[in-house]
Amino acid sequence: MLLSLDWLKDFVNIPKKITPAELGLRLTMHTVEIDDVINQADKFKDVVVGKILELNKHPNADKLQLVKVDVGKAKLDVVCGATNIKVGDFVPVALVGAVLPNGLAIKAAEIRGVESKGMLCAEDELGLGDDHSGIMILNKDKLGRKLADHLKMDDIVYEVDNKSITNRPDLWGHLGLAREISAFLGESFKEYKSVKDFKIDGVEEKINIKIEDKKACPRYTAIALDNIEIKESPDWLKARLTAVGLRPINNIVDITNYVMLDIGQPMHAFDADIVKEIVVRRAKSGETMETLDGDVRELDKDMLLIADKNKPIAIAGVMGGANSEIKSTTKTIIFEAANFEPTQIRKTSQKLGLRTESSMRFEKSLDSELCPLAIARAVALVKESCPQTRVISKLYDEKGVNTKESSITLDLDWLYSRIGEKIEEKKVINILESLGFVVEKTENNFNVVVPSWRATKDISIPEDLVEEIVRIYGYNNLNLIMPKVAMVAPEINKERQLERRIKNILSTGAGLPETYSYSFVGAKQLAKLNIKTDNHIKLANPIVSQHTLLRQSLIPNLLDQIKVNQAKYDEFGLFEIGSVYTDKPGEINKDDKEKDKLPQQNKSLGIIMANPGRDEAFARVKGVVEYLLNLLDLEFSFAPAESYPGWAESRTAAKIKIADKEIGLVALADKKISSAIGIKKEVAVVEIDFSGLFDLVSAEKVKKYKGMSKYPPMIRDLAFVVNEKVLYNDIRESIVKASGLIKGVELFDVYQGKELGQGKKNIAFRIIYQDEKKTLTAEEVEDEQKKIIKFLENKFKAQVRNF
Repeated sequence: MLLSLDWLKDFVNIPKKITPAELGLRLTMHTVEIDDVINQADKFKDVVVGKILELNKHPNADKLQLVKVDVGKAKLDVVCGATNIKVGDFVPVALVGAVLPNGLAIKAAEIRGVESKGMLCAEDELGLGDDHSGIMILNKDKLGRKLADHLKMDDIVYEVDNKSITNRPDLWGHLGLAREISAFLGESFKEYKSVKDFKIDGVEEKINIKIEDKKACPRYTAIALDNIEIKESPDWLKARLTAVGLRPINNIVDITNYVMLDIGQPMHAFDADIVKEIVVRRAKSGETMETLDGDVRELDKDMLLIADKNKPIAIAGVMGGANSEIKSTTKTIIFEAANFEPTQIRKTSQKLGLRTESSMRFEKSLDSELCPLAIARAVALVKESCPQTRVISKLYDEKGVNTKESSITLDLDWLYSRIGEKIEEKKVINILESLGFVVEKTENNFNVVVPSWRATKDISIPEDLVEEIVRIYGYNNLNLIMPKVAMVAPEINKERQLERRIKNILSTGAGLPETYSYSFVGAKQLAKLNIKTDNHIKLANPIVSQHTLLRQSLIPNLLDQIKVNQAKYDEFGLFEIGSVYTDKPGEINKDDKEKDKLPQQNKSLGIIMANPGRDEAFARVKGVVEYLLNLLDLEFSFAPAESYPGWAESRTAAKIKIADKEIGLVALADKKISSAIGIKKEVAVVEIDFSGLFDLVSAEKVKKYKGMSKYPPMIRDLAFVVNEKVLYNDIRESIVKASGLIKGVELFDVYQGKELGQGKKNIAFRIIYQDEKKTLTAEEVEDEQKKIIKFLENKFKAQVRNF
């Protein structure tokens, strides 16, 4: 939002000793953030008033003229293509070196063989309008005078950060910000007075108005004026609108815009010859309306409209309709100033993709008392522009909801304890009263009555009053005292520590990039992966149509990442740690245990590898799992997966087990399914329950140092021929349990060949024997070997390979 310093001075006296820059700093320190302080005259630097002395044809161009122009200190030759100028006209001349508001830098240039030393300017080139049909013609003035001085456009403009006033509907106009300035400067404040009724000039006309939805429209005021002349606004009004970034249109439209920027209340003007009746109602299904910007808008039943007997004429609080706009022939108008429910306006604006100066204000919860004040200001301004104007109706004013006066009890001792020091009681009262509060003193308390413009959604509790007092008093005026705080080490988040540890292992040691994906998936996406969507949680308000469900696995989105990146690399992998969601009840809201049962949310670790070779992809991803779990000091094993996701290949899927607990799955993606979604490589994936993994890591006992044994180990190799369906892990666990002297078992070879026979495989183990109390003899080890062989022969029908 832009603020005019000249405009602010209508309401508050600003001492000359306070510079514009200092005022901007004080506004930032006390009320709102000021992003920039702009000197309006800077836009027209090196643009001066000139007088045309001669006009001659260009010798080398039929559509160009040679203009000799007097700019006071010099007479310049300028090449110009405009046809609306004549000798004696006063025009704006951009001198060499000027930079126009549209960014055009003026240089001496040769145009078709003739040198041009400057430029005559059109309105649009100066940022003063859209007209580019010809050069802007000025009133007579001193030659060489700065254009900013000629146009009286030497205002200072403040750029306000809108985010800093989103909770302050009273600050969306010059009136509200001037009140703030008067409070922190201690200067008097001039306030407008509202009018309950108006003197009717001539025959009274009745405005037919019907409010069908009084909840969405708590207040509606209107008045009719006759004998209107549609013309340009006075120069002062146009200058102010231009200073704050609005283009003047005509006196009536300009007045509605001026009032909005003046007191913060949006207004609208209807052509009364077209609009015979006003109905505030909801839109009908399928209804459309052309708005003032020329677009035809599709409306729905949740939108609030201003309509006549047959059709909509405005979208309430957002934009007027083209069918009732003010035209050059308009003689009678109806001014409207209404108050609308803020959520209603916000939703309508979002649905239509149409955010206007009006909607921005309404969605902040405006004070309904601004409505009659806006009407009074508009009528006064119209009579100033068109003295012959007549008021031909009473002020229509309907309140749908009665607002109650709000008051807050403020305990002074409590106030001082919150601030940290005492502020003079008289000073506290002055601050509150300067902001519009009414203060009634009782014993050691104040009863503070909140003004209507602060009672909407701003001031409601004593803490709000503390903020008002301190910010006007000045935070920099408070004594700086360091609080006494006990230094306590922050609680260690072990889950986050594990997450960071895993990320470091996978990104550095395993060389995998980390990826982040949305927590959403789509029904079509899952259907292609043979994943059922019945038990997925549906989003009530999805961001996009393809993301309608909460994910239950990281794999679908990781597969999409492979599809996007596969063309760039022969082989690569990714990992992600993220939340997954199930429809099972999870945490329960403490405030409403019965009603608000949240879905269960767990963390998951996903790893994916893409490789041209099927076996390579699976081996690589399995190796990453082994690398990770070994570094986490966890004993793990792989076992056949009895069940697996629809996208997995059944022959190459294994569950990951830690301490007899299934913690995850490693699997090869089915080639047909991955091809169907556009993946051209072999893909292997891992998904591990991160929450379960954390529990297992947390349960691990702290490892203590153990010295090396004094007695040497003895190593023996054993090779067995078994049925190919017998699992390596089952044999390994059996060997480990077979003898208390076994300290380690390592698989070092698996072989299948014709000499072994159909359905057979050879598995070779290296077994480490060691006794902590003595040195083992060869005979003792051989005895243990025989026990193991006999045990495996009985359990797995294993045959010691001696061929």
